Formats: sequence, C-alpha cells, structure tokens
Amino acid sequence: MSDETFPNAESIFHQAFAAVDPAPRLLQLLNEHPYAAARDLIMCYFDAVAKDPSRAQPLASALITIGRSPDAPTYGRESLYVLFAKELARTHFKYYNEDDMLHKEYGPTNEYLLDCLLSGLSLKLGLTVTTEMYSTIVDGLKAPTRCRRRCSEVMVVGSCIQLLLSGPAITTKFAGPYKKRPREIADKLKAQKRRGIVKDPHAIQVLDVGGFSFSGHIASQKTLAPDISHFTAVARNFAC
Repeated sequence: MSDETFPNAESIFHQAFAAVDPAPRLLQLLNEHPYAAARDLIMCYFDAVAKDPSRAQPLASALITIGRSPDAPTYGRESLYVLFAKELARTHFKYYNEDDMLHKEYGPTNEYLLDCLLSGLSLKLGLTVTTEMYSTIVDGLKAPTRCRRRCSEVMVVGSCIQLLLSGPAITTKFAGPYKKRPREIADKLKAQKRRGIVKDPHAIQVLDVGGFSFSGHIASQKTLAPDISHFTAVARNFAC
C-alpha cells in the first residue's frame, strides 16, 4: 500500500473485491479517498484474482464499470479509466523473474502465469496495452532456447493463456510490430507441441486449445475470444 493510503485500506479493498458485485463499494472508496486509493485498488485487484482466478473476468469488468462511471472521481484532466490504464501498464510483467517460471507450480501461484491471465484480460477488455504484453506472447511462440526447458515451457503456456483470453488482439493493427496472422499463430503453437517443450499434461491441454482456436477451422475473428472457464479449470489442476 502507498504512503497516502487510508487506514486499513488493504483489508477494506479485499472485502470490496470479495463482494458478488464489487463495483459499488469500490466506487464509494475511490470517491472518499481519490488520490490515495487508485494505485492500491489495482494491487488489490491482482491479489483478488490470485486468490480466485475464476472471478478474474468479473473483477476486471468491475474496473471498467467504475472507470467509466459518471460518478467516478477525476484526476486533473485524466479520467479514472485512464488512470487505471496507466497503473495496469506500470504493473503488468514488472514483478516477476525467471524463478517464477522455474521453481513454482502452474496456476495462480506462479506469478508469471498469473500476470499472463491478467494481461490477457486487459487486452480483451481494452483496459490497457503495452509492448511488454505483446512481446511476452511472441516470446512464448518462439520458446527461446536461451531459457532452460522449464522456463520455455511456462513461456509457451503463458502465451496460450494470453491468446485464448485476448482473442484477435494480436492479429489487429493495434499490435503494431507484434501483429501475427491467425494461421501463423496456430502453426507456431503446433510446432511447439511437436518440439516437446511442453511436458505437463494439463499444459498440453492449453496448448492444444490455443492451436485449435487460431487454426483455419475458425471462420471469424469474433470467435477467437473464448471465455475464461477453460483456463481456470486447467489452472486449478496446475495448482494441485
């Protein structure tokens, strides 16, 4: 929590995120403590998703609801929605290292894969976008040999998670130099499977779904964004 946070802010934010609909309480807290609360709210959002990945999409949607609310506080010339985008951009893929790929289990206990889940949702819902978010997808498609095998395996799975959640985001002009064609993505994922980099059976499930989703069997880009249910089911298996 930041130095300017109000008393018991972390506990109060966690309680708000635990509600079925966290938006009303979160909006109230932001109006009561506008300058101290915004950054801390984003950190508690990450904590809430780590605690229960199955709620990741509704929690991310709550950020959109309060960010676009006419009752949201403003910050000079910036809206709350813009502030959220900046805070998320400062946070995605900023707090992990290779140990998160090598020595932790799959699922939300792995900070890298958790960030892939959060990043995929940010891309899907338009919460924020950074070059790091796209570059981690591309890195996983390449499975760089500079990493040890376990590291490469986690990078491939992380790419699949982002791709399954964000759908066609990386196939659009907004991806800039990271733009890929759906067929190219499918071919790279299938190549990763043939190389045998991914060994965990649950991770192979994610790899198979990713390869199929971007294959030529899909007629429209609108179908490239499945819901989060498959990942969360697999993530629970990873964490066992």
